[in-house]
Amino acid sequence: MSYGPQPGYPQQPQPGQPYGQPHGGQYGQQPGGHPGYGPPPGYGPPGYGAPGTAIAYVSAVLFLICGILALVIAIVSWDGTSENVDMLVATVGAAFSGDITGNIDFAIAATMTAACSTITFAVVLFFRLDFVRWLLGFVGGVVTVYYVYAVIKLLSDGGGDYIAMIVVSLLLWAAATVVVLLPATGRAMRGYQRKLAGHPQGPPQPTGYPY
Repeated sequence: MSYGPQPGYPQQPQPGQPYGQPHGGQYGQQPGGHPGYGPPPGYGPPGYGAPGTAIAYVSAVLFLICGILALVIAIVSWDGTSENVDMLVATVGAAFSGDITGNIDFAIAATMTAACSTITFAVVLFFRLDFVRWLLGFVGGVVTVYYVYAVIKLLSDGGGDYIAMIVVSLLLWAAATVVVLLPATGRAMRGYQRKLAGHPQGPPQPTGYPY
């Protein structure tokens, strides 16, 4: 009496079928992977797994907004007699002007310098150049630290009624600086993209097998 294949028992290989591969190949060797598993992570068609570049453009836009805002603040406060005190005290360096020049000229010059430099670097960042990212991170960090000091000084001097524009500037500059220094932003730069192009299938992955 002959018995057919019984479910739950190892099956004998059929003629032309590799030994150890179940009939139908349901759990057999997957192309490019391990027996019973899908393809290992990091492998795939060229460009697979490449980081997105959107965050680089977001960072550039944020710094562009910061630069334009600083430029507007400098223009409104140009002659140092603006009736808009919020704008006047929001100029970069206003907290030090009295100690350096005795008037607002130093703050206006510093604000114009920061604004023009930031706008220029932000435009270049649209091309996703990594060194520009670090330049913007440095400028943004300096301006952010200054605005933190300006907030503390203005509050300690009893000028809380004129703090609105300083707070807005502080939040914008801090957000732009954090975003531009994120590791994800670094991965969106062209230099990192060229490294990936040299390894289209990604870095070798450990197999977990000792043989």
